[in-house]
Order: sequence, then C-alpha cells, then structure tokens
Amino acid sequence: MCYPFHQEPRLGNRSAGSADESDAIFKKNPRRLLKPSDYSKSVIDLRPEEKPEEGNAMGDRSKSVPGLNAEMEEEDEDIDNLVEIHRLTTARSSLRSGASTSTLGSMMSIYSEAGDFGNVIVTGEIMFSMKYDGKTQILIVVVKECRNLAYGDDMKRRSNPYVKSYLLPDKSRQGKRKTTIKRNTTNPLYGETLQYIVPESILLSRTLQLSVWHHDRFGRNTFLGEVNVPLDSWNFDSMMDECLPLHGKGTADVGTYKGELIVSLKYIPPSKSTSGSERRKSKTDEGGELQVWIKEAKNLTAVKPGGTSDSFVKGYMLPIKSRSTKRKTPVMKKSLNPHYNHTFVYNGIKPEDLQTTCLELTVWDREPLSSNDFLGGVRLGPGTGFYNGQPVDWMDSTGEELSLWTKMRQYPGSWAEGSLQLRPTMAKAK
Repeated sequence: MCYPFHQEPRLGNRSAGSADESDAIFKKNPRRLLKPSDYSKSVIDLRPEEKPEEGNAMGDRSKSVPGLNAEMEEEDEDIDNLVEIHRLTTARSSLRSGASTSTLGSMMSIYSEAGDFGNVIVTGEIMFSMKYDGKTQILIVVVKECRNLAYGDDMKRRSNPYVKSYLLPDKSRQGKRKTTIKRNTTNPLYGETLQYIVPESILLSRTLQLSVWHHDRFGRNTFLGEVNVPLDSWNFDSMMDECLPLHGKGTADVGTYKGELIVSLKYIPPSKSTSGSERRKSKTDEGGELQVWIKEAKNLTAVKPGGTSDSFVKGYMLPIKSRSTKRKTPVMKKSLNPHYNHTFVYNGIKPEDLQTTCLELTVWDREPLSSNDFLGGVRLGPGTGFYNGQPVDWMDSTGEELSLWTKMRQYPGSWAEGSLQLRPTMAKAK
C-alpha cells in the first residue's frame, strides 16, 4: 500500500574544429611575464609562428602562491583520459561509417555518467523509509521495493532493476549509493539500507534522489524513473513507509544548483597588448591578449567529510582541449566559498578569433588518491552553435555566459565581470 508523502517541516529530536589547423594557434610564449603582487597567472601563447622546442611540451606555468606549487604537480585527472578515449572512439566510428565526422562536435558525453541512458515510458512506484540519527549524524534510507516498473529491455520484456541514490546537489562518486540488481522482474524486492554521514545543518539543504535503472550486462543501463525528496520538508519522526510514483528525468527541476563562479574577462587588442621595447615591431599584429581572472566561487557542493571541498578551477580554450592547453588554479582547501584570485592569460588571439572560440571553465574537488570530482562548470563564448560551419556541442553559451563574453568584446581593454551559475553537467545547454 502506498502511503501519502508526508510534508512536515520539523526533523524531530536531533542535535545540531580542424584539429591540425586549430592546434597551430596554441604555442608556447617564450616571453616571461611579471607576476602581479596580488594574484597569480597561468599563461598560454596562441601565436602561430613560434614553435616550442622539440620534446619540450608546454607545462603548467602558473605563478602560484609559495607553498602551493606542489599542488599543481598532480597527475592528470581521469577526465583527460576520457577525452582521449572519446576522440579515439569517434575516429573509429567515422572510419567504419565512411563519414568524416569531426571530433570537435561531441565533447558532452565525457562529463555524464557512462552507461546511463535509455528512453522508456516511466511507470511504477518506489517504496522506502528514512530516519536520521542526530547523535551519529547518519541518514538511513531503507529501499523496500519497486512496483510495476517499465521493461528496460522491451524486446525481451524484462528488467534487471537496481536503485541508485544521491543527496543532491552532490552527484559525486562518493555521494552515490546503489542497491543490488534484481533480475527478470518489474516488481523487485530489496529491503536494503543506504547510509549517508551528513551534519543536520547540511542535511536540511539537500534533496534525496532515488532513481531506478535497468542493468544490461552487454549494453548500457536504461533509466526507469526517479523521485526527488526535499529533506527540509520530510517528517523524520514518522516510522511509516513511503510509496511515491516514479517520474521521468527533467520533470522535476531539483538539485541543479551547483554554486557560482565569479570571473572577470579582459581582451587587449593587438595594438595595445605589446610595446616596442618588449616585442619586435613586426609582431604587433600577431594577435591580442585574453586575460581570465578567476576570482572566487560561492556555495560549492560539499563532497568531503565535514562538509567541505578542496577545489580548483581548470580552463580550456575550445576547440582545442588537450593537456598542452590546460590551465589550472591552485587548490583552495576546506572551503565552499574559495577565493582563487588567479589569472589565465591567452596570447595571440585576434579579434575575429573571439567569434570562433569558447572558454570552458570547470570546477573540481581535488582527490589525491583517486579521480577528482566534478563540481560544475561554465562555457563563455558567442554561443552560435557552430564551428567552421559545422554544428558543435560546446558552442552553447547562454544567459550570463553569453552576456559576459559579449560585454568583453564590446569594451576591449576593460574588465568585464560576471557571476556565473555553475552548470551541473557540461552536456549541451538546452
């Protein structure tokens, strides 16, 4: 029997493009930049004719605060490996199909959960219970059963369902919990407990998401439905089971807020970016300089015990997304409102390049012994949807992202600042 969803506010008794052509514009800057006293810089030179010495790959040239340099020497994240795997997979698909598909047009999948997809008509319901122990600060979710699920494999008319949970907005690897897989049933019985250690002050700002998936051993998992339960309105005093209908993705706009990133941009045109004493006169028309001042972030997702994160910002100038062009800020530890105060500098950018490039900034939680956790990101660009006449997923800036990029272009030589809401995923904006 499905009981009504209790909505009581109290918590009970508890204590507190052409890759070759595009690669040519990203080259090493032999000129040493002086570090301002109040912030640090990462520098990339985009001038096409200056070749780096053979075998001397351009590394991270961040001018960091003393004592933080070691933080910048970490191994590359799994996301970089995923980029390469994605490109190789796309290339193989192109060869098999005989098409000349560009790898620049599909970067969105590397940030999403691998294997999670499908398009079924959601049916059924999920039964569960919850309680919170204020002394141990443990949230206990007991997944009882699901009823009348859709077929994950419609041709064979079967489902192998399991339940996955998150405390939104945290969708990190550490925040994921899963039940066992029940085979060949649309009415699975679980009786399994999923636990979270979370302070009460954080608990009340979270939303429990329970999603049901069909497991396919030889293919990809299929989404069967989900429920989102705001915990600030849950009656933790009730011992009754709750039975809620499953709904499709996108039907409840819950848990999408990931915080904000405060960024200032300044484009210095070629005629103003150099002086005769610093560069040869013949090079003054090579391109201008794009300065990206990463100031701070606000309200980031807590992924570490104690409700904190050790975050840093990573930047790329698309369409090139490779290790040689990656820039990173120092890691700011134990803060959900970190002040980075770090600047990326991209040299050799012509005014017309600003119509065909896109600045991607992503925020990560540093995990020394495992893959870093994605906390959110933004893309700043013209938002045309095209590169070299071809549709691409990454040219998708909207709202404040587009507005900030436009303001920067309209007022060269001046800082344009914006507070950008972080995307929960880097899939193409809709």
